[in-house]
Amino acid sequence: MVLKGYHVGLKLLAALGSANEEDRIWRAALSFAAQTGNEAAVRFLLDAPGIDVNSPCFNREWTILLAAARGGHTAVVKLLLDVPGIDVNAPDGGGYTPLIYAAQNGHDAVVKLLLAAPGINVNAADSSGWTPLSHVAYSSLRREAREAVALLAAPGIDINARDIDGRTALTLAAAHRHREYIIELLLAKPGIEVNAPCTKGKTPLIYAVINHDEAAVRLLLAAPGIDVNATDTNGRAALTWAVFLGEEAIVKLLCGVPETIVDVSPVRRHLEPHEDWDKIKPASKDLQHECLRILVENSSFRMAAALRMALRNLEEDELERGDSENT
Repeated sequence: MVLKGYHVGLKLLAALGSANEEDRIWRAALSFAAQTGNEAAVRFLLDAPGIDVNSPCFNREWTILLAAARGGHTAVVKLLLDVPGIDVNAPDGGGYTPLIYAAQNGHDAVVKLLLAAPGINVNAADSSGWTPLSHVAYSSLRREAREAVALLAAPGIDINARDIDGRTALTLAAAHRHREYIIELLLAKPGIEVNAPCTKGKTPLIYAVINHDEAAVRLLLAAPGIDVNATDTNGRAALTWAVFLGEEAIVKLLCGVPETIVDVSPVRRHLEPHEDWDKIKPASKDLQHECLRILVENSSFRMAAALRMALRNLEEDELERGDSENT
């Protein structure tokens, strides 16, 4: 009825006092109107006696505001935010708030409205510990992510909030390709933790290397305070991962960091095939060997000698393995 805009039916509902009557999946007329962005119907129903704007709908998981925010219906969200007593932070069953949905889906106008609402919790996290900023860092692929700009300017925003796996927004952006704009925005914020490790000890730089993202690596290496030698819980640094994955360009970048001693010792310890590499597929031995040769060229005399020995041992192991397979 609301979907077709039949205001006669709406007036009848209101007159009969049934504006809150719900269908079999708990959707009231106002819920339908908010979900579909029917501004005229929402405006009319908000004047109905006894209307409950915070009543859960859609299997009792969504509020009306959440439905409107998820759909990016700016005019409807504005109407709802003007209603006294509206709960701006009410989440769904997974902990997603209206702000999370708006940010996740790139509805920047709705994000700005919600951020201006009294009582808004800009750091409210879902059941996985993801805040609105976390969702933007993960999902935004656009060069001009205005919702991210708005969130980062919000009073009280926690730019280093961690999810249940210890990942920050910067970590999530570094762990997924084509997030350079978000990374730039985050790195420009005072207080950003560029070396924040997750529960497995991986820093944003390590995630960028694992993600084969040379552009993200460049941005992170230019950040003040970046630690190129930070290791995960298995003792593997960004350089170790780069060699394991055969990322020659990234190996060269890591070796060329000004005024930083690149610790290559983990490389010699962590190229064994039996080690757990988080189920990540390694590069071919040829690529790994080429990366080791780059290290030899960029290392001190003493370290280069040790690397040459490691490289020679790897090559001998390959030859022995090939001989055994042929016998």
